[in-house]
Amino acid sequence: MASIEERFAMIQRSVMDQAGAEAQKLLDQAKEYKESAMKKAEAEVLQELYSRIQDEVAEIHTSATRSVSQKESKERQDLLLRREEITRSVFEQVKRRLLDFTKTPAYNDLMTEIAKELGVRCPMEGTIVMLRREDYHLAAKLGEHFGKNVRILADEAIHIGGIKVMNQSSGVFMDETLDSRLEDQKPWFYSHSGLTIT
Repeated sequence: MASIEERFAMIQRSVMDQAGAEAQKLLDQAKEYKESAMKKAEAEVLQELYSRIQDEVAEIHTSATRSVSQKESKERQDLLLRREEITRSVFEQVKRRLLDFTKTPAYNDLMTEIAKELGVRCPMEGTIVMLRREDYHLAAKLGEHFGKNVRILADEAIHIGGIKVMNQSSGVFMDETLDSRLEDQKPWFYSHSGLTIT
């Protein structure tokens, strides 16, 4: 049989083995808990970072969209202004050429043709014929193509040339001026000039 000391040593070894096993078990549990806590904390940090990144990306996207929209709006406005400049320039050049045309005999022939046509369409008494002030020297010649009691007036609103006819009693108003014909060309010019803005 074993002596007391040997038994004591055996019991001590057994207790120490059991304590070591328990300690190891506690260390393993602590390690597992630590790893679990670390994974949970890591997941929370990653989720928070992901959320922040998403917010920043959304803010950058919104800011970029706003910036692009503002630039597009400004460029569109600049293009519209440029188109208006070009249109104004083209129509001013055409107006100058028309004014040069009004100084030719061909213009006098055109005025006679317009007067003949309007005289046929509006031969009523009380008709008022309006001319550009510079064309008033043609009044007598042009008045021959209208009915009796025609009045011929200089119209300051006619800048280029042509004739307007008005008869208030019949509600007739006809505008055969170069001014209105030129103005009527603007829609055609916008749609055919290639200066459209989309």
